[in-house]
Amino acid sequence: MDAFDELYYELQNITIPIKRGRNNRRGFPTHRAMSLGIIKKRFSGKIELSAASLKYPIIYEKINAIGKSFNFPFTSIHLNNNVVCPRHKDEFNVGDSLIVSFGEYTGGSLIVDEKPVDTFKKPVIFNGSLLEHYNTNDLVGNKYSIVFFTPTYLK
Repeated sequence: MDAFDELYYELQNITIPIKRGRNNRRGFPTHRAMSLGIIKKRFSGKIELSAASLKYPIIYEKINAIGKSFNFPFTSIHLNNNVVCPRHKDEFNVGDSLIVSFGEYTGGSLIVDEKPVDTFKKPVIFNGSLLEHYNTNDLVGNKYSIVFFTPTYLK
C-alpha cells in the first residue's frame, strides 16, 4: 500500500465539507473540498493553520508528507473530492502549484493550457495563476485531488 492508498483509506472515514456559493466562478458546481495548511481566515483575516488541519491531524500529516516528498515549496493545500471545474485561473496563487490525484475513478481529466495532463499519482506542476485550466466533466467514481500552493497573502 502506497501513501496515496493509505490516504484514500483515511479519507473514507470522514465527510469532506460541501462548498456552496462562495466561489465566484460561473458554472462551478457545488463540490466537496477543504483547505489545509496555512490559510487566511475568512472573517477574522487571521493567518493560521486551518481548522481542517486541526480537526484531521492524521490526514493533514499524510497530505503534508506527500507534498514534501515532491520537494515542492508550499504553504497551503486544497483537498478536492470529485471536483469538476470550468476554465479558470487561480488569481490568488503565487507562482507554481503542484496537483496530484488519486482514487478509484475514470475521466475528470485536468486540461492545462488546452493540453490534457495525467495527474493520477503523478505530480503536475504549473502556474495556475497564468495558465487557464479545467477538468473534463466525464468523471465517474471517487476522485481526490490535492493542490499544493502558496497564496498571494503569504508572499
